[in-house]
Amino acid sequence: MKKNPIFFIHPPKSAGSTVISFFDLNVGAGGFANFEWGSSGWQPAREIFLRSGVGGGHQPYGMHSALRLALDYCTIVRDPLARQISHYWYARNGKNGAVARGTSVTPLEGSVQRGEVSLDEWIEKSLAGTNVFVQMLSGHPAVDEKSLEVALVNLERHITTAGTCEDISAFLLRLCGRAGFEFPFYINTNSTEKSGKDAAPTSEAAVEIFKRSNGLDYALFRHVKERVDNEIRNQGAVFHRALGVVKAVQSEINKLENPYSHRSILSGFDPDYLDHVRQVARSFDLGPIEEYVRVCQAQQPTDFDMYDGCVDSVNDRVVSGWVVNLNHPEKKVLVEICVGDRVVASSLTGGYRPDLTEAGYPTSEAGFSIQLPESAMSGFRVVVAGSSEMLHGTGTWQCGWHRA
Repeated sequence: MKKNPIFFIHPPKSAGSTVISFFDLNVGAGGFANFEWGSSGWQPAREIFLRSGVGGGHQPYGMHSALRLALDYCTIVRDPLARQISHYWYARNGKNGAVARGTSVTPLEGSVQRGEVSLDEWIEKSLAGTNVFVQMLSGHPAVDEKSLEVALVNLERHITTAGTCEDISAFLLRLCGRAGFEFPFYINTNSTEKSGKDAAPTSEAAVEIFKRSNGLDYALFRHVKERVDNEIRNQGAVFHRALGVVKAVQSEINKLENPYSHRSILSGFDPDYLDHVRQVARSFDLGPIEEYVRVCQAQQPTDFDMYDGCVDSVNDRVVSGWVVNLNHPEKKVLVEICVGDRVVASSLTGGYRPDLTEAGYPTSEAGFSIQLPESAMSGFRVVVAGSSEMLHGTGTWQCGWHRA
C-alpha cells in the first residue's frame, strides 16, 4: 500500500501535544516534524518530515501545496465550547507556567493573564477564534457556508483519519490502522490546569451567543462524530477487541509519573521515558491490536488526487498556468473555465514548464493554455475538474483580467 507522509492538522487546545506523543512513541523521540515558520521557512521541519514521514502543526489544510508533496492528513477536534474555555484558562494561568519560563504570549493572552478579560467576554466574542475547525480543515482564512462544504469534502477525500478528543484512544487506534504503527497510546501532555474554573462559571447567555457564532464548527464536530461512529461500526469486532486492549494498556500508562501533564514539549520527549512507556505496553498481549492493523493494512484505500497549481496570466483572451497532480504527477489534469456553474472551456495539462522541476515539483509537463470564449468576457473562474482544491491565482477574473 502506497504511503504518503502524514501531516497532523493541530487545532489549538485540542489535545495536539498529546497526539504528538503518540507519533514519537512510534517513530522515535524528535521524529515528529513541528512546522513553525522561521527564518529558514519550512526547510528544517521539511527535512525531518521527509526522514520520519510524520509531522504537523497549527497549520491549516493546504500544506501539500507548500511542501509540494502528496500528504495523508489527519486531525482531531473537540466540542467547540470546551476548546474555547480551555484556551481561556491556558492563557489565564500563563500557559501552564510556560510564560514564566520565557514563552511568548499575544497581547490578548497577556490581558487574560492579568485578569483584564473575563471568561464570559472571552466566550461571547469567541476570542480564541470563531469556527476554528472549519477554518483549519477548509484552508479558508475567512469562513462561510461554502467553507464548511469544502472542509467536509476534505474530510471525505484527504483527511484520512479524523477523531475527537472525547475518545482519543479510538482515534489513535484508527490512525495506527491507517499508518501501520504499532503503539496506539499516548502520554497526557500540556493539559490546561484546572484551578480557578469553578470560581468563574460561564453564563447561559454567553454560551448561547457563542453557539450561534460558531454554528459551522458545531456542524463539523457533529459530522466527525458521526463519521467515526460509522467507521467503527463497519470495522466490527476486530476493532472492539483491539480497543479493549488499548484502553487497558492506556490505563496503566496513565498511572506512571508524568512530567509532561501540564508542560509544553518544546524540548521534546525524553527518549528514556518513551522507552519506559513502550515497555509498559509490551507487557500486555498486543495481539488484537496487531490483528486490527494487519486487517487495515490489507485493505486498499480510496486514492483521491491532490493538486497544486497556479493561474499565471490572462493575455489576448488566453488563460495560462500550470497544475500538478501530486499523487500521480505523470497524469494530465483537466482544467476548466467556468462562468457561474457552467463549464465554457477546458483543456488538459501537458505543456512543458521546466521551472516546475527547478522549484521542486515532480514533473515539468503540467502547463496549460486555454482560449477564452466570448461568454467568459464578463468574468470566469479557473478550476480543476472534479476537485474542490483552490489553485493559486484562481477566483473570479474580470475587469480587464484583474482577479476580483
